[in-house]
Parts: sequence; structure tokens; C-alpha cells
Amino acid sequence: MGRRSLAEKFYEDAEENDEEEGTWLVLYDFKGIKSNSKFWTNLDRVKRLVGGGTLIQYSVFMTTSKRGAITALKLARHYGADTILYRAELIEI
Repeated sequence: MGRRSLAEKFYEDAEENDEEEGTWLVLYDFKGIKSNSKFWTNLDRVKRLVGGGTLIQYSVFMTTSKRGAITALKLARHYGADTILYRAELIEI
């Protein structure tokens, strides 16, 4: 059995946050440091774990899974980013 990734560990830790519906935005900023390539690899793992998610901007991850959003937030913090988590509602005009 191989090692679990950080994405998998953080995803398991966020299990109790799986029920709440909504669209979640994770904003992150690697101020003064370059983002680690492992962050991007793990963020792709989060997308697979939750069955979706997208980068709507270089520093904004969107998903319909609160558990996935919390996982992405913890990953970004682990790699040194400043973070904010929002629950959003899309409004068509």
C-alpha cells in the first residue's frame, strides 16, 4: 500500500463537511513565494476526489463540494498561501 497524498489526508479530515450544498470559492495568494508544483498536483487530486471543480482564475478554485473546498483551502495554507473561503451564489443578468 502506497503513501496517501496530502489531498487525500485533508479530504478525509473534512468528512463531516460533506452535506452542505452550494458553490464554494477558495481564493489563495502565494505572496512573495512561488507556488509549489506539488500544490497543483494535489489540487488536481482534489478535483478527482470530489468529481469536479475548476480554476476560474489562476488563484480561485470553484467547486460544489464544501468538503473539496475545505480540502483545497488546507492545501493552499499548507504550501504557504493566504486563503479565503466563500460560499457563492451565481446570479445571471
